[in-house]
Amino acid sequence: MSYRFFSISLLLLIVICTGCQTLPLTEPKSDFSDPLIYESLWNSNETAVFVMDKNQYRAVYSVENSSEIELYRIHRINTKKPLSISDVQFKHTNGTIAFESEIHIEQNRSFTLVTLPSKNGKLAFTSPRSGKSFQAPIALSGNYTVILPKDSDISISLLSKVIPSNHTTTLSPNQPKIRWENLSGGAIHVQYYLIRDSQLLAALLLLCSVSLLFYMVHFWWKMKHITKKKIDIEPPV
Repeated sequence: MSYRFFSISLLLLIVICTGCQTLPLTEPKSDFSDPLIYESLWNSNETAVFVMDKNQYRAVYSVENSSEIELYRIHRINTKKPLSISDVQFKHTNGTIAFESEIHIEQNRSFTLVTLPSKNGKLAFTSPRSGKSFQAPIALSGNYTVILPKDSDISISLLSKVIPSNHTTTLSPNQPKIRWENLSGGAIHVQYYLIRDSQLLAALLLLCSVSLLFYMVHFWWKMKHITKKKIDIEPPV
């Protein structure tokens, strides 16, 4: 009886300890938005500027005479889907910043509607992303800039794509900036590659070329050997 009691008690102790270990050891993440997250983008003169980070991007729109803005992403079947946004901030023309708790945001099946605290100012937000491509609708007419990650490139057309095509590209430093002027309607789309990707592709092409050359030399040598052997067996009359 004492052995059974000891076994059950030990089992209960293990279960309790295991349950305790699953409890969070830290406080849940706060919803407080970092006031400096867009510090380098507030002074941009562009209508919209997008900065690509690893798993997300930051966007700042310059708003004039508009009380709301529709944000969405374009689905593969060319339909609108609401854009997931976080760390929403609005900078008034006097320099004060309104945070997400002061901004009305609602979603429907097609877009995310942001009601702005003022008709003039700058709206900033962060949205998730993945892969080496980026697209965004032209929500406001004007000039747009996309800042790609460091050590990325769009110069090899086989590995990249930029729509619309009437853009300019600058490099500063090892970080391409793509800019369009006077856009109105539609969407921008950028597909880029990392520099190491192009180096791997060049190495692969070199390896294929060397392999093909080796095969051609081997084939030529083989055919020459067969021809010579045939002549030795059946000498010409």
